[in-house]
Parts: sequence; C-alpha cells; structure tokens
Amino acid sequence: MAKTHISYAEAKGYYFDFYSVIAGQERIVRFPAFITNLQDSFASNWNTQNVFGRQDPIITFQNTQRTIAVGFDVPAASKREAKDNLTRLNQLISFLYPAYQKAGTANAISAAPLFRIKFANLVYDINGDPDGSVADSGLVCGIQNFQHQFYFDQAGNWIDRENQLIPMKFSISFNAVILHTHDLGFIDGEGFIGGYDEDAQLFPYNTAVDYNPVGEIETAVSADANLTRILSSEGSPTDSFSTSIQYNQRPNNDTSGITGD
Repeated sequence: MAKTHISYAEAKGYYFDFYSVIAGQERIVRFPAFITNLQDSFASNWNTQNVFGRQDPIITFQNTQRTIAVGFDVPAASKREAKDNLTRLNQLISFLYPAYQKAGTANAISAAPLFRIKFANLVYDINGDPDGSVADSGLVCGIQNFQHQFYFDQAGNWIDRENQLIPMKFSISFNAVILHTHDLGFIDGEGFIGGYDEDAQLFPYNTAVDYNPVGEIETAVSADANLTRILSSEGSPTDSFSTSIQYNQRPNNDTSGITGD
C-alpha cells in the first residue's frame, strides 16, 4: 500500500509536532496530522465588583487566556508504520509526566511537563517561523485532558499477534493551555505589538503565505480513514493527494492485506 498520506504530509508540512521541554535527548514526537478538531479559544477575564446604588458592576481587566482543543487521527499503511506510530504514542504519553530530582530517599518535582506544540501556520509561536522546527517555533503550553482511542473495527483494523495487538489507526485529542512568550496588545502611536509585519498579520495565524490565486486548488482531506481528495478546479496536479487509503476492506482478524516490514 502506497504511503500517500506520508507523502502528502511531507509535501505540505502537515505534521503535528510535540516538543518536551524536560525530556532530555529524545524530545520531539511528530504525527502526520489528519485534523478532526481544532478549536482556539481566547477568554478575556474581568474582575467584577458590585457597588451600592450602581446598576452596573465596576469591572477591572485581568488577562486574556488562550486555550486550544485539538483532535487528529493517526492511520498506518504498513505493519512497520503501525508499530512506529504506537512507539511515538508511548513516548508522547511519557512527556505528560514531570521531571524529578532525587532528595534522599524520596523524589521531588523539579520541573513541570511543559510542551511546545506546532501545526503549520495555525499553531505556532510568532517569534519563530511557520516553516521552522517545533523546538524553535512551537507554542509553549501545558497539556490537559489528553486522550487517545484505538480503532479495532472495520475502519481501523490491527496487527494480530500472540499477546500483542498493534492498531492500524488511533486518534489523539487534548486541550492545551497556552503560555505566551511575547507581549501582545496595543501601544499608543505604535499600534498592535506582537503580531504584524509590513505585509501580513502574523498573530495568531500567519497569513504571510505565498500562493497563486489563479487556478488555486483547495484540498480537503476527510477525517475518516477513507481519505478523499477533493479538487475545486479541473485537472490533477503532480503534487495532489488523489489516492484514497482504504482500511476497511478486511475482516478484523485478517492482516493478509497489510504490507510492509
């Protein structure tokens, strides 16, 4: 089975990257990102105080907090890829735990499990480059409510071995509490700081992207395991993702159609 989803992710840079601030040598985990959910929330918080004889409360601004809810699918096209994906999931889960320092017979927490996360121009730090690495351009955050789900139905399938199951598809979801690493707001005479250049708005989603508006092709990748390439214009360019990947054609316990190492 051709790994067209990998080729597509490589060509477009559509990987969701995780970088552990505290993990040591092996700090980066990345998955080809078939996004199923991306919700970005900006909450301005106000302190309210009611005063006798006044109809409206006195409100005092506190801060603006950003949280991101993410969900994506991780399919595999071969046995080797399925095992690699599961290994990456193991590593990502380990990143959720803190760093400890030995203190006699006990351990004391020395660092919180902070992350940098990055996905194209939608999840990135404007101090960095949308095309840069997650270590340099990822958003600093704490991850909450991390969940994953294995698929063992016809849509997912798995590698069936004695005392070992390796799913061919799983999904990941989590919430990220963003920690801003740059100033944001308005300064008299200077306008908005922390998100503009001469040509485009950079915060929160970089729009300084080169494209050809003539004959532009819009790509849509379905969230289901059957990936469909939809073209908004005629023709099929060489860099298009036009091959659907079928994961639901075998009985659940039949791995004869799974190829690869």
